[in-house]
Amino acid sequence: MFNGVLKGLSPRFLSELASRLKTHLRRSNPEELGEKDAAWYDRYYSQFRGKREHYSKSEYYFLWAVIADRMVRAGTRSILEIGCGRGRMATLLRDKGFTEYTGFDFSAEQIGVARQDCPEFRFEVANAFDTDLYDRCFYDTTICTEILEHVRDDIEILRKIRPGTRFYGSVPNFPFVSHVRCFADEKEVAERYGAFFRNFQIDTFPLKPGKIIYILEGVKI
Repeated sequence: MFNGVLKGLSPRFLSELASRLKTHLRRSNPEELGEKDAAWYDRYYSQFRGKREHYSKSEYYFLWAVIADRMVRAGTRSILEIGCGRGRMATLLRDKGFTEYTGFDFSAEQIGVARQDCPEFRFEVANAFDTDLYDRCFYDTTICTEILEHVRDDIEILRKIRPGTRFYGSVPNFPFVSHVRCFADEKEVAERYGAFFRNFQIDTFPLKPGKIIYILEGVKI
């Protein structure tokens, strides 16, 4: 009887039924939130491979511009960027006149793009938890934007930064599929990270309605 019912259905109906079933399964089994590995980021960012835009078109442009301006005023000479991604902030820094830069990320997909878009700078495929770049590179400033919220051992990253280094970072107040944590207010940010820096300051910037980015600045103790 069941086979007879199926034979009576049109191919178009069966195709639509299968599509709706797949959609239902995706919605009922959402991707688990939390820390992701390098392969996940390679897959995620591969979808943008042919859609690269100038850094000024990014919704995070204000974040990079604010930090770049502060670095200029602070007299930054050499930079280590943790989790540099596709190198869009690096490209902005190059255009601002910085010349001594090393950036690393564990996503080979993103590092490949960074090397193409900003060949003047050095980019390495490396994991923030086991690389020796913290000790091997010369740098007076470290950048770590939109990274700390993505990893469980965020404190370990801060411990690896060379003491005396000026630090610029950022964390959000909103969740994302690869976020481990987000922050309700500046107090929460200060409680988690303030003890690692002197002259620590936090500034709040709206990204879009309901979404906030906290910019962190200080000197690593």
